[in-house]
Amino acid sequence: MANTGVTETVATSIDVVAAILQAELIQNSVLLPTIQDFSAWVIPGANTVKVPRAGSFTAGDKLENTSSDTQSLTLATDSIELSVHKHIVAEIEDIARLQAAVDVEGEYIRRMATAMVEAVESSVAGVLIKSANDGQLSGTGSVSNDSITKADILTARKELDDLKVPQNDRFLVIPPAQEKIMLEISDFVDASKYGTNEAVMNGELGRIFGMKVIKTTSLASDTEAVIYHKSHAAWARQIAPLFEKKRASLTHLADELSLAMLYGVQQLDSGNRGWYLDETAV
Repeated sequence: MANTGVTETVATSIDVVAAILQAELIQNSVLLPTIQDFSAWVIPGANTVKVPRAGSFTAGDKLENTSSDTQSLTLATDSIELSVHKHIVAEIEDIARLQAAVDVEGEYIRRMATAMVEAVESSVAGVLIKSANDGQLSGTGSVSNDSITKADILTARKELDDLKVPQNDRFLVIPPAQEKIMLEISDFVDASKYGTNEAVMNGELGRIFGMKVIKTTSLASDTEAVIYHKSHAAWARQIAPLFEKKRASLTHLADELSLAMLYGVQQLDSGNRGWYLDETAV
C-alpha cells in the first residue's frame, strides 16, 4: 500500500492554487478580454510571437473580352516581445500563520493574484493609449474638468471608419472620473437596460454607437480615454500564473510564496485601429 507524503500533497496544492490564480486573472481582468490573445502561438524556446497582417483586395468590374488586372497583398508582421516578467515573493512566519484568526496563506495568495492582475492590466493600458492616432478632448477649463464628449466619440468613430476598421468588437475605455460624464450622454445605453441575456463584460458600463464602454482604473490619467477595435493590440503569455511554495531558511522559521508571470503586450497595425483621446494629446 502506497503512502501519501508531503511531496504529493504539496504538488496537488500548488496545482489547485494555480487554477485559482488563473481564474482570478480571467474573472477580474477588465482590459485583457478586449484585445487579442495569441498565447496559443507561443512555442518552446520562443521569445517573440509574430502576428501577420496584410492589406486588402479591391473588387473591380470585369469587361467583356478584357483581362482583369492582377492584385497582390503586402504582408507584414507585428512582433509581441515576451519580455514582461512579473514576480511577487512573500514570506509567512510560523507564528503569524498559527496565531492568526484567518487563513493567512489564503489571504496572501488572493492579494498576490490581485496584484498580478493589476500589473497585467497596467501593461495593457499602456499599450492601448500608445496610439499613432491622437486627438484632444473638447472639454475646457482645468485638467480635472476636461471630459469626453459625444463629439469626441463621433470624431474617433469616423476616423476608425475611414481606416476601414471593423464595426464589431469596438471598445471605448474610460477612467472612473469620466463615468458620470458618460452616463449623461443621451446616446449612452446602460448595461442594465440591454434587455437580453447577453453576458456583460467585467467593467462594462454600457454601449454608445455600438461600442462597449469599459471603465478601468488602469489608465494613467483622469482625462484619458481610448477608442479601439479588438485587433488594436494583442498579448501572449509564456508563463501562466505560476505559484510556488517552499520552506524558507530555518533562521526565519517561515514559508516563502512566489507568484510569477512572463508575457508580452503589443500594439498592432501601427496604432491604426485605435484612437487616443487626452486633453494634452497632440
